[in-house]
Amino acid sequence: MAQEQVELVRRVYDAWACGDFSGGDAFHPDVEFEMVDWPGRGVSHGLKEMREAWQESLGAWEDFRAEPTRYLENGDQVVVITHATARGKGSGAAVDAETATVWTIAAGKVVRLALHWNTAEALEAAGLSG
Repeated sequence: MAQEQVELVRRVYDAWACGDFSGGDAFHPDVEFEMVDWPGRGVSHGLKEMREAWQESLGAWEDFRAEPTRYLENGDQVVVITHATARGKGSGAAVDAETATVWTIAAGKVVRLALHWNTAEALEAAGLSG
């Protein structure tokens, strides 16, 4: 089951890399989306709110990219370590950081997606630290 969960998450990232953000079939209709330590919105529920929150956040950046570098599994969660790069639209400040996303999966669907700037906190949240 764990490998199937990692493959589900990989498929979503592969689609995102090709510009396909439709991926609704991978997500539960009531998915919880949290930008844990990001500025702006906190928790959203459902596909529509998730898309709105993500678009709102991306609006602050020029050329935001988050490329997966590692996939870690623990029970019903997959943690994806990503290399994020961007430039602030208003400030022009460059971002080059390692971030993490915790994917919680139940019955073959993503039920929770939590974005973390702090990788250590993401690993801890998924029970993968220390």
